[in-house]
Amino acid sequence: MNRALFRAMYKQYRKKVAAISTGIFLYQGLLTWVYPIIAKNPAVIDIAETMPSTVKTVFGVSKNARTDTFEAFISGQFYARIWVMLMALYGVQTANALLAEMVEDGSLALLLSTPVSRSEILSTQTGVLLSTNAILVAVTIVGLFIGTFCSGIEINHLNYLLLGVLGIAFFSVIELYSLFFSAWFVEEERALTYAVGLTMAFYGLDIVGGLSDKLSWLKNFSLFQCFQPQEVLEGTVNPVLTIIGLSVTSAVLWFLTQKVFEKQDLAI
Repeated sequence: MNRALFRAMYKQYRKKVAAISTGIFLYQGLLTWVYPIIAKNPAVIDIAETMPSTVKTVFGVSKNARTDTFEAFISGQFYARIWVMLMALYGVQTANALLAEMVEDGSLALLLSTPVSRSEILSTQTGVLLSTNAILVAVTIVGLFIGTFCSGIEINHLNYLLLGVLGIAFFSVIELYSLFFSAWFVEEERALTYAVGLTMAFYGLDIVGGLSDKLSWLKNFSLFQCFQPQEVLEGTVNPVLTIIGLSVTSAVLWFLTQKVFEKQDLAI
């Protein structure tokens, strides 16, 4: 990894990371402030329990999952859909900008003309991508800790930390296959199309698979099945094996990206 390049690239993205972090922090603060008011109204819980399973699926709530806990509330309102897509799209766009976009605007050619090797460039860009991912996840979890503390909501902190680690592993896979497409196609529009298309296909399979028992097999082909926030937060699912599997997948994707990038014919 090239430290000078890392600092330069990180400075370029720190304002974006700060803006997203602020939005996440404020939105979670609003949810944790509102929840105690909602929890005191039994009518709200009754409405949630009578919702059709197809509607629950759209909000990322499993068919047989509870609806009367804070974990169910925060998952349905934020983690299961809004947060996961926000982070996924951030990863796709950033991965594209760190490689394919730099090829098209000529900035990568400038880097390649210096003594910095391709492997150094790729590892540095990967470091920027994964570190900003980790920062956003950390801000999300810490922000929730602060919000629940201020609102007097009791939670199992260990489960939320596990969700954070799972989130880092899960979003890393999305970011690395996006980086792989950037290294493979080296065309900004084409690489972005494939990365977004694959992500939306996974997302669509996850939703459609939950709409009917006959279509439930589709979920087996969705990466989003690896991210079940409510189950992790309630302690009904241990994500350790999933985290290991996602981490191995990320390592394989990075290895393939490195091989493709080193062999790519790039103008200097």
